[in-house]
Amino acid sequence: MRRIFTVLLSVSVFFLMSCSQKADNRIVIWASSPEFAQYIELFNRTHPENQAVLVYKENPADCIPPARDEAAPDIIAGPYLRSDRTWRDFKSLEYLFDRQIISSENFYTQLVDAGKQGRRQFLLPVSFNLPCVIFASENSSLVTNDYSLTLEQIKEIAAAFNQQDKNGAFKKIGFAPLHYPDFPYLTARLFDVNFKQEKGNIVYNNQKLKETIDYLREWSESANQSVQTEDAFAYKYLFMPDYRQSTSGRCLFSYTTSDQLFRFMTDENENIDYRWIYKGDSIPVEDSLVMMGIYKDSENVVGATEFISWFLKSENQKAILERKAHANLDTEKFGIAGGFSAVREVNDRILPLYYQKLLSNLPPSQMISVPQKLPAKWESYKEIVIEPYIEEAVHSDVLPEMLPYIKEWEKQVLDN
Repeated sequence: MRRIFTVLLSVSVFFLMSCSQKADNRIVIWASSPEFAQYIELFNRTHPENQAVLVYKENPADCIPPARDEAAPDIIAGPYLRSDRTWRDFKSLEYLFDRQIISSENFYTQLVDAGKQGRRQFLLPVSFNLPCVIFASENSSLVTNDYSLTLEQIKEIAAAFNQQDKNGAFKKIGFAPLHYPDFPYLTARLFDVNFKQEKGNIVYNNQKLKETIDYLREWSESANQSVQTEDAFAYKYLFMPDYRQSTSGRCLFSYTTSDQLFRFMTDENENIDYRWIYKGDSIPVEDSLVMMGIYKDSENVVGATEFISWFLKSENQKAILERKAHANLDTEKFGIAGGFSAVREVNDRILPLYYQKLLSNLPPSQMISVPQKLPAKWESYKEIVIEPYIEEAVHSDVLPEMLPYIKEWEKQVLDN
């Protein structure tokens, strides 16, 4: 009886030790991309000693530090982690390069540099998206540039596409820039308005913003008669999805971003083509650039290091994409974590196997331009303040004040 008790006690101690060890080795990952669940499942199959778990956070940057009763994350992955406030919440990742666990040469240089504070690496890039215009392949003869277009080229080519009926009403408008809320904001970025966070405040170049507004107003007036004519046309004809606006023949170009583009650009949509939008020598990366880092209070740095080094290898991202294709998982999500991978080889050699249109127009690595540091609540600020302000300003003869929009944002976001 005593021996049986001893055996049971030993088994109980082993079980408790095993549970304790498993808890200690758990890797808690906060991520804004639900598809991280798929990545974690693949990782866990081959790493029984370090099992990862996903905690979905719509905006991880806005959830730091964790609540008192919440387990601290080991890894945080999401947009807007590069703000002035969040650098101190991450461990330095210099050791990953020093020990050659990963190589900076595998990434786009601009994206890796975006994860630095001073000379120290705190964040690593995961995925990114780029702006583009789409058009029907049957109109490809009108678009003589093979890979990308400037704003002026879009304006000129689109204006030549316009058609009016005998009463002077537009039957076709090549492009309506104000119809897409994100396009005026993109124009502001291309004009170097330079929205960024400084000491907790949003600052920008006021003169460049005024030039952006004047440019957009002049575009609508010179190409499409007026802002009001453009609005009426969009209300009457452009109520369909972006890609259908071009294939319907009502307009030449539609504006979108790479994540949206490759959601509907499948084999069934071979009649669609696209061009990246650039100015000078740069194509601006979308603000929602996804980064990844190890939380300063991580209880499993070893496990976090193992997951990051596994995830950022091209062969493992290839396995992720293969599994997603074969199992038909989240096919509406583009690429890795909803965008181009930050690992160059994945974009150059693997993604084109699943998105064949990329074979003819991969984004040129030397032209990729990273956005400024922006706060965790930037998406709401952009949607409530920047975009409606620019729209009102373009429609007005007198430049409006931005303060009422800021007050509304504070009421909707900060007071809740």
